[in-house]
Amino acid sequence: MSLLTHLAQEGPVGVNDIVAALEQEIIDGRWAVGSKIPSERKLAESVAVSRPVVREALRVLGERGLIVVSPGRGSFVRRLNPAGEGGSADMLVRSSPVSARDLVAARTMLEGEAAALAAERRTEEDLTVMRELLSGFDQVPAARAADIDLAFHESIAVASHNPVLQMMFGSIRNLTHGIMLRSLTDREVRGVGAPLHDVVLEAIEAQDAAAARSAMVEHLGAATKLYGEDLDRPLAEVLRQRATAIPSLAAVLREVSAQIPD
Repeated sequence: MSLLTHLAQEGPVGVNDIVAALEQEIIDGRWAVGSKIPSERKLAESVAVSRPVVREALRVLGERGLIVVSPGRGSFVRRLNPAGEGGSADMLVRSSPVSARDLVAARTMLEGEAAALAAERRTEEDLTVMRELLSGFDQVPAARAADIDLAFHESIAVASHNPVLQMMFGSIRNLTHGIMLRSLTDREVRGVGAPLHDVVLEAIEAQDAAAARSAMVEHLGAATKLYGEDLDRPLAEVLRQRATAIPSLAAVLREVSAQIPD
């Protein structure tokens, strides 16, 4: 129990500390689905706390859908199911390899509708933010362009004025940043996809929801057409490979890849 051992060495341990450590151990696959985790007594001894503290931590993990507690038998790891009761999309994102194809499909549904809603609901302030973000976009290097790209797509979610869409975009923010770096470090993909930012913005300005949706779908679809084998490989692996191929961006690519599960 490396994370728990580390906790004990750092000082006083509380319920939230134990929850965070055990959650990470489960997400990292230390215990397989269906396996029994250490008993309350062993967990309590490992971090020098009372059993009621551990019991409360296990209760929280049960509510989050990570374990099932069976009286008299112990606690067992559950399969992650963010759609189910107590599930968390963030947990699934952190525990499951994601390919560009997976992400493009999800973003097409999410951001296509966000663009359409933004066309219907945008304010002048929303448009000002979008215009400022795209100003000079074509002249900046890939790493900076990826930051701006992410902010632009996020500004569209904000302009939808739908808080649920905004939260959904936030839940895949790291993944989206990763795929943007893959695209913007590829001259062909950038050449096809980047100009469509302006088409999306023009449709939103014109309050043409259908055109905004269509332009966003076309923009996101550039990856599907041009990524080749990278389309179905784990995105984190793709970024690490590009870090080796592009030394000048290696640090950024590795940093972002580390935030993506593989």
